[in-house]
Amino acid sequence: MYVAHDDELVIVSRLPLEVIGGQGHEFGWGSVVEVTPAEQSDGRGPLSGVLYSLAIVFGLMGALLLFADVFVGSFLLLVAAAAAGGALLYGMRQRPGLISAPHLASDRDQHHLIVDEQDRQVFSDAIDLCQRTTETWPQLGALVDVPIAERQLAQALFDLAGALERRQELRELHGELAEHDGAFELAPRMARATEALAELEDEVTRRLATLNAVAVAGEELIRDQRIDELGREADETLARLTSAPPAIAPDAGSELAERTEAVLRAYRELT
Repeated sequence: MYVAHDDELVIVSRLPLEVIGGQGHEFGWGSVVEVTPAEQSDGRGPLSGVLYSLAIVFGLMGALLLFADVFVGSFLLLVAAAAAGGALLYGMRQRPGLISAPHLASDRDQHHLIVDEQDRQVFSDAIDLCQRTTETWPQLGALVDVPIAERQLAQALFDLAGALERRQELRELHGELAEHDGAFELAPRMARATEALAELEDEVTRRLATLNAVAVAGEELIRDQRIDELGREADETLARLTSAPPAIAPDAGSELAERTEAVLRAYRELT
């Protein structure tokens, strides 16, 4: 499954999404591939600055030499133009790309489009929960059938995106109906929209709670495993250190003190 997002929208699709016309990033986890345009840049990286500087230098030299030597001056102007063109091309390639969903119109049922800022934040939170879940799998070992779990997690995200898409459309319709609250003929439709919106709110909440429960369950199981392991280590250490009293070793300090005292006593007796 693909998830493409920028500052204005989120597209969740079972079909490939990509970034075109500029730079973008892909990040995969589980069976999900996240696609996002690169961050906005002014295009003036180190290479671009060098090329612009060369264009200015060769342009000035070419203009000065054009009157004295036509061939050299023309050649330098061509070099300056090439450097400027290279800097412009480099800057264009460094700019952020645009999200492309080539099958959005033809396969609308395979895509969910989320544009509302609140709904996009909810979906972002859901992605965080799913990533937390996948991070627990390596430590759970055979307790999790990873291929099946990946497909189920991707499907859960796709279904949540569908609920969010329906909610934002229904919220928009509800707002339009609310503008004509006094119209008698719209009252039944307003009631149906209000009821449907409440049901969708409950569905979104339930789906988020389920994803959170999955993530927390894996983390708690790992914590319990660690506690059990620590308990076994503590039992082994305590058994080794406390099972039998250690043999009393001679106290070297006491022995030295006694010897020193004996020497001093003998010295006093002699004097």
